[in-house]
Amino acid sequence: MARTIANTPRALLLGLILGLTMTLFPLAAQAEEVTPEEAAKIKEAEAAKAEERPSFNLSMDVLSQYVFRGIAFSRDSAVFQPSVTVSYKGFAANIWGNFDTNEKNPFGIVANRNNPKWNETDFTVSYSRELFKDFSVTGGMIYYALDGNNSTDDSFEIFGAVGYKIPKIDVGVGFAAFREVSHFPGWYLEWYLTRSFNLPFAGASLDLYASWSAELSDDTAVFPTPDGGKYRGLHAGQLRAAVNFPVTKHITVSPKIIYWYALGGDSTFVIRNLSWDNNHNHVLGGVTVAASF
Repeated sequence: MARTIANTPRALLLGLILGLTMTLFPLAAQAEEVTPEEAAKIKEAEAAKAEERPSFNLSMDVLSQYVFRGIAFSRDSAVFQPSVTVSYKGFAANIWGNFDTNEKNPFGIVANRNNPKWNETDFTVSYSRELFKDFSVTGGMIYYALDGNNSTDDSFEIFGAVGYKIPKIDVGVGFAAFREVSHFPGWYLEWYLTRSFNLPFAGASLDLYASWSAELSDDTAVFPTPDGGKYRGLHAGQLRAAVNFPVTKHITVSPKIIYWYALGGDSTFVIRNLSWDNNHNHVLGGVTVAASF
């Protein structure tokens, strides 16, 4: 009898521990179970929280040639193109530049300077918004500050773009229109396709991009044609591939190759005669180092 009484507190303690264990463990298991709907809400909440603070992107392109809209603005030299972008709640501001390691402009006021030269700085301000799932619109303006030896005037454009990511096949399609409102009046129109793939090594991904453009110029001096008329029609196509290697959480290194080509008609004549290397097709390559915060 004395033994039974002595063991009663121990039995009660063991019973209490067992009861708490049976009660709490199911609750813990239930807490770990998250439905797909709840996971989606958590992801949206995290994305919304991230949008509450500005994001910064720093990048440096090192390329074998500078080609803009199919026209080569360098030859026989590497170019360095740094870029800084600040984004916040859909608004973005960017500064981009071009440094030619050995500028050889045959059309310059001083032709073929054969010296390292910083010859362009661009300023872009834009706003983007997703109107509905996978469909976004962007509008903005670009100021091109050009070296006085290569152009007596700077350039200023306003632009608008729409983009849509096709579900299931994950292909992005888009259209952009740029209007020069300063010294080179005209429209530049561009259609594009884009697709990204995850690669089975090093956490890498592959970005593919294709675009086709048209130029509707109101200035016969800017885009001289064979017959002396206005340059209006298909202009240039672009094919681009880049492999992205994440080095750290914030830094990515991306080797790339780009092919620009004239779309026939007057574009072959125009692009060849405006390009510093006198070619209408261009293959270039290089690498981008980017850091995002």
